Amino acid sequence: MNKQDKYLLGLDIGGSSIKFGYGCCPKSLQYFDKVELQHKSLSYMQRACSQILSIVDSQVGLSAIRAIGIGTCGTIDSRSGLIVGVNPNLKFWVNLPPSAILPPGLKLPVAWDNDANLMCLAEATLSCPQGKVLGITVGSGIGCGYVQGGEVYHGAHGYAMELGHVTAVYQGLPCNCGRRGCVEAYASLEGIKRRMVNELGLEESPDLPALLRHRHSDPRLERLIREGEEHLSLGVANLIVTLDPDLVVFGGGLMDAGLYAIADLRRRIRELLPELNSAQVKVEQAKEGNKAGVLGAMILAGQMIKTESE
Repeated sequence: MNKQDKYLLGLDIGGSSIKFGYGCCPKSLQYFDKVELQHKSLSYMQRACSQILSIVDSQVGLSAIRAIGIGTCGTIDSRSGLIVGVNPNLKFWVNLPPSAILPPGLKLPVAWDNDANLMCLAEATLSCPQGKVLGITVGSGIGCGYVQGGEVYHGAHGYAMELGHVTAVYQGLPCNCGRRGCVEAYASLEGIKRRMVNELGLEESPDLPALLRHRHSDPRLERLIREGEEHLSLGVANLIVTLDPDLVVFGGGLMDAGLYAIADLRRRIRELLPELNSAQVKVEQAKEGNKAGVLGAMILAGQMIKTESE
């Protein structure tokens, strides 16, 4: 098998599962699946990764893999390559490189980045390759990435674009990061569920399907969702004014499930923008859906190989 014919393997580590897929290039994703994380621990995550590698080995052989890309929740320090700070949805997953999930004897090139960065990279590469693209992931938390001309913007230290932890309400609700009033405390699934327990008096929060079923019959729940949508819209509008992107894409599990409608977000964001920005920016739902993180990881792996060969 020629090097050009070998596969790129993408892994997307989330709070509840690891999605994975492989293909010769992101436009030809040949396999996609996920392994659920039944337990949140490093050892279980490593076992899940071994299961993924066994699946890939049985289908095409690990010798057919050219490189691996990994996307993960959490902030990655650009100097050390470690996940740093607080990782609310995987609390144990800090002070480690994302490659820690791989078997130590695996002799393959590995690249990694934040999952929202890679979602944005995939959408930008496949939909707006020469443009400036802002990507928002809405799920258990709120993620954000920014891509210019095919390159992820990381800031000086790798900490850029943490929209979920921009302050939406001064001295507001506690966030899983340890601060108060973050966008994530209001607009994410975990934030809404926590508010349902604390403010609506529920003994335990419902899962996402139950939340979606009851939102229109419970005006109190609908109010919480609309407040989350408002804080998210305002945060994104502020980023648009700051960055002046061509395109904003919304992805993640809550968008796929329909908790927030893209038409409502687009309308509200435009209302909050100056006329000049509103006239230029496009606001769309991610075209690649829940595959975007895996595709972005594959693109990152391909970029690494290209750079090393030059």
